[in-house]
Amino acid sequence: VCDGSLNCMDGSDECNDLCSKHILQNGSLKGLSWLIGSLAIFANSVIVTKNLLTLTRCQTSVALMNKSLVILISFGDFLIGCYLIVIAIYDSIIFKKDYCLRQITWITSIECSVIGIFSTIGSQISLFSMTVLSTVRIYGIWNSMRVPGEVTRLKAVQVTTGIFSLALASAAIAIIPVIDQFEDFFVNGLKFDEHLSFFI
Repeated sequence: VCDGSLNCMDGSDECNDLCSKHILQNGSLKGLSWLIGSLAIFANSVIVTKNLLTLTRCQTSVALMNKSLVILISFGDFLIGCYLIVIAIYDSIIFKKDYCLRQITWITSIECSVIGIFSTIGSQISLFSMTVLSTVRIYGIWNSMRVPGEVTRLKAVQVTTGIFSLALASAAIAIIPVIDQFEDFFVNGLKFDEHLSFFI
């Protein structure tokens, strides 16, 4: 009972009041998931919309790059907010107390894979964009005495290409592991023996 393996056909040894599982085990995690997810969706929607409306007003290529990267970071965070809300919906509304019995079906379902893809794309977009934004700002500090160049069609194309490449790389990192031909090259989880000691 409660050892992580189903020994009874009906799952009653694991799926009971004593050891039943949920996607989000802790009540505070459930609340935080709803709260942070809702705030992330709302705040990042406002940021993306506001920056998209003012994107054409950028006078320099540096300003265009900064604003584009802020939009991309906000879009990534928006996807993470959607992920949190969807997980909270599945945990609190769809599964409720039935998650334990449906756990294997859930974690092998296409819905779970799609949610994971969106989560990975969101986190990778934010990570890559923040790295590039930091690099651009370091470059700006290093060349602070140089007059920034104006926005030209070539600069706009370069920025757009860079942003598209970041988004494409993020999507590739998320999607490639779930393609059948590549799934054997990726680890999707580890389980250690409870008695395994990492520190002596």
